[in-house]
Amino acid sequence: MDVKKRELTEHLLKNKILKYGDFTLKSGKKSWFYVDLRLISSYPETFEFVIDCYIDMIKKIHGVDALAGVAVAGIPFSAVAGYKLGIPSIIVRPQMKEHGLKKIIEGSIPSASRVVLIDDLITTGSSKIPGILALRDNGFVVDNMIVLIDRSQSKLEELENLNIKLHSFITINEIFKLCLEIDEEYISEQDKKLIENNL
Repeated sequence: MDVKKRELTEHLLKNKILKYGDFTLKSGKKSWFYVDLRLISSYPETFEFVIDCYIDMIKKIHGVDALAGVAVAGIPFSAVAGYKLGIPSIIVRPQMKEHGLKKIIEGSIPSASRVVLIDDLITTGSSKIPGILALRDNGFVVDNMIVLIDRSQSKLEELENLNIKLHSFITINEIFKLCLEIDEEYISEQDKKLIENNL
């Protein structure tokens, strides 16, 4: 398996970004694990590594004019990756603000720009739909979306129906397989057994 995927998994384990317990996800589904990617910017070395992962994926997409970070979790990744690549970055909210300028999209890029949506991870894809539609309604071309982790473990029909191509650096199943290979410096035998029992 890719060396960089193993290194990412080590970062997630070392900084306790992968957590175990009884969690309710945004989708309402229950889960025995949680990936708290909002912690990443608290660890500069991990943050730099993750930004490089996003940049690797962005460079594989042809004709990117701008990045759109999904509020809140996608914003740090889109902003820093855009800065490093010299690509404008904007923000898209799941719904319009009720105060100030009441915008759903923050930032300024030319109309008809080819925009890549950036978020931290994806489970069902339904929470991404409002942002995609808002960007398209404002005249931007949105065909691609990038996440660090795909934890969906199923077909993302809503994204497919909108002709969105999803790019993920790693899937949750790949992370768990790597967890079972990584030594006890990063993960305990007890946690490995928990993963094995839930796979």
